[in-house]
Amino acid sequence: MKRTIYYILAFALCSCAVQRPTTSEEFAKDVQKDIPFKLTELKAVSNHDNTYSFRSDAYVGLLPDYEVDGEGASMIYQTTFTPTHNTQPSSVIWRNIVINRKAKRVLCIDRLILNGRTFGYVYVLQSETARYSDSGTFHWDVSNPKLLLNVSDAIEGMSELSVETLNALTK
Repeated sequence: MKRTIYYILAFALCSCAVQRPTTSEEFAKDVQKDIPFKLTELKAVSNHDNTYSFRSDAYVGLLPDYEVDGEGASMIYQTTFTPTHNTQPSSVIWRNIVINRKAKRVLCIDRLILNGRTFGYVYVLQSETARYSDSGTFHWDVSNPKLLLNVSDAIEGMSELSVETLNALTK
C-alpha cells in the first residue's frame, strides 16, 4: 500500500514538471532578444533555414541601415546626406543589420509595411556554437569584421523572400 502511494506521488510530480523548450525555441527566443524593437509574433519560416517571419501590431519607426527596392537593389540609407523621408513607404523594404559578437550572430531584419503595421523577415547567420549546433549553420565566425564580404554575400542570397513579398504587395 505504501509503495503504491509513492508511485502515485512520483507520477503526479513527473506529470506536473514544466517542459523545457526545444533548442529551436530557445534559439528563436535568443534571436528575438537581439531585435531592437518589440514584436507581436516571431515564427520560423518552413523550407528556409534560419529565417523567421515577424509582425508588430504597430508601426516601427526605427530608421533603417539600408533601403531595398523591388528589384533587390540595396542603398545605404544613413549617409552624409539627409534622408528624403523618415517614415517607411510601402514600396520599399527597410533593412537593419544587428551584430551580436558575444553570440557570434548576425541578423538581417527586413521590414515591410501593410496597413500601417510592420511585418517582415529576420535572416540569421549564426556561427556554430556548442549550444546551437546544427548541420545547417556556418562554420566561420560571422561576427568577425574581416569576413564582412562573406556575410554580405550570404545575406544577399537569403533575402529573396523579402523581395518576393514586396513585389506581391505592390502589384
